Amino acid sequence: MITSYLIYAAFFLICLVLVTLPFVPAFREWRYPSDFAALPVSADYSIDVAYFAQRLQADAAGKLGLGASTGYEEFEFVNEPIEGINWSDGHKRLISKSSIETGKSVRNRSPVYVQGSIGAGAESSFSALYAAGDITLGAQSEISDWAHADGVMRIGANSIALRRLSAGVAIELGNEAWFERLNAPTLRFGLSNRNSNSTSVKPAEVNLDEASLADLPGAIKQTASLFLIRGDCALPPQKIYRGSLVVSGFLTIGQGTTVVGDIKARSGVSIGRGASVKGAVTCERRVYVFREACVLGPLICESDVLIGASAVIGQLLVPTTVSANNIIVEMGAIVHGTIWAHEIGMVKSA
Repeated sequence: MITSYLIYAAFFLICLVLVTLPFVPAFREWRYPSDFAALPVSADYSIDVAYFAQRLQADAAGKLGLGASTGYEEFEFVNEPIEGINWSDGHKRLISKSSIETGKSVRNRSPVYVQGSIGAGAESSFSALYAAGDITLGAQSEISDWAHADGVMRIGANSIALRRLSAGVAIELGNEAWFERLNAPTLRFGLSNRNSNSTSVKPAEVNLDEASLADLPGAIKQTASLFLIRGDCALPPQKIYRGSLVVSGFLTIGQGTTVVGDIKARSGVSIGRGASVKGAVTCERRVYVFREACVLGPLICESDVLIGASAVIGQLLVPTTVSANNIIVEMGAIVHGTIWAHEIGMVKSA
């Protein structure tokens, strides 16, 4: 009998140890913490260009003695003369202590930090690029991962930037350039518009006839300032409406008309030439923003967006977001804030 109790007791102790053993490392870390460092963020799991730009800037500053050591400061310095460098041989990250200006193609597979501006010729290619000044790349250039300029970033025609671009002042893309995610106070589509001053929504209320959303055919009042229309809806030209509108069908905003409020439509939205929406635009299907139209934003679409020439989205002091699966922007359009094409974004001539 005593032998049986001893066997049961031994079996119980063994089971207790086996159950407790997996919790020992967690208990040890709880009692004696040892892992205080933040986990690294991989480029495959982050869409925030600021993280990578700030990390490269901090590493470069540590290497240059301009900031605290980061412990990860492996760089090679770009030596003079610039024209004699074989960029394709570089396997480490590069630092240039001064601006780089060359009319030739620059192709580099490793991240590059420039303490100044960089200007490179056509068919240039970078995986990651940071410039404390401006970035100017010629036609048919490519950014394969991310790029940031503290100043202005200019990317030439027929270029590819299917990752993340950001700038402290402005981003300018040439005709037939492909993009994915852009962020800057001003995004200009078409390099010829770099001196444009169209940075705010035009005062469309001038000489417009006051109209009420309640008078639209089939309008259903939801709140004092919100109306619902089942089916399609068309707002006549040269009117001004105050309030928000939800349409279950297709919404057409006539030429020159202004809506002071938010709009939401399921089947599509057409914002006519010179029209303005001083609020958010949300749509399940296509959104057409025609020439000289204005949207304060945000503009969110689950399908495709077309932004016409001379259209303005957002304001310089009130940046916004344009988000859609596919975005086509005609040359001359301006967006203030972020534009994010989840699949394809492209600049086209008007």
